[in-house]
Amino acid sequence: MPSPRATARPQPPRAPQLDEIAAFARVAELGSFTAAAAQLGVPKSTVSRAVTRLEEGLKVRLLQRSPRAVALTDAGRRFFGDVAPHIAGLRDAARALDAYQGQPQGLIRLSAPPDSGGSFLGEMLVELSARHPLLSVEVDLSSRQVDLVREGFDVALRATRELPDSSLVARKLLDSDVQLFAAPSYLARRGLPRAMDELAEHERVMFLPGARRGQWPLDHADAVCNAMATGRIATDNFQLIRSVLRAGGGIGPLPRLLAAPDLASGRLVHVLPEWSERAGTLYLVYPSARHVARNVAVFRDFVVAWVKRLA
Repeated sequence: MPSPRATARPQPPRAPQLDEIAAFARVAELGSFTAAAAQLGVPKSTVSRAVTRLEEGLKVRLLQRSPRAVALTDAGRRFFGDVAPHIAGLRDAARALDAYQGQPQGLIRLSAPPDSGGSFLGEMLVELSARHPLLSVEVDLSSRQVDLVREGFDVALRATRELPDSSLVARKLLDSDVQLFAAPSYLARRGLPRAMDELAEHERVMFLPGARRGQWPLDHADAVCNAMATGRIATDNFQLIRSVLRAGGGIGPLPRLLAAPDLASGRLVHVLPEWSERAGTLYLVYPSARHVARNVAVFRDFVVAWVKRLA
């Protein structure tokens, strides 16, 4: 008895490829393979093969072809009606990306030391916003060293004597010197010291923890002095020192960058400006030098230019 012949199962339609759908949609819109090829910037044969592969994969004819015209079949009209909104959405997304590449926009998450919030950072962000209105910046002021990648930060400002080895890219902004300052009101009341040994006669605002150890050296021309290692007010926060000094509370140390706005406005003046302490270097760091997002690159370049004006 002859064995029954196996019946071949029909193959299911193949999933269409995006380039095939895009070619079909352009032909359907323009009614011409030639016009579609011109807009897509490819040979006419490429468009024709893409549409043929789409029809073969779907196992249905979408276009009626003749030497003079191209027309949609009923199946083609239905398919085009279903895919046209999605194709338009993809084109809108591509145009939005072009705009994104042309003009920086989006959110930048910035980590910065607490003291920077009262120095140049506020004015810098205002100018940044005016120049790039589509950029927004979220600032986290913290004394801890955040993990940029794990915690989702785009960029960080770090003031340190030495950066640890890491995969981060570091852009040096400036060396941060600490110098002595006081308010004009205090100096009018107590006088301006002309030498370091005269500081003993003044109210001194100290920076911890060095002052707690009796060591907070300032140097000048190879000479070192610990005159600022004692006083009645002490803190480990330069912003508080700045507030005390502006209120006329004495003479105290501040990073030059932090004092810059008050020097410009006249709220603080230099005291013994030839004496200073090298506190470290201010860096701008970000995760990678390859494929840096445009908004991060614009922010980086803006910060570099801004700080250069202050230096």
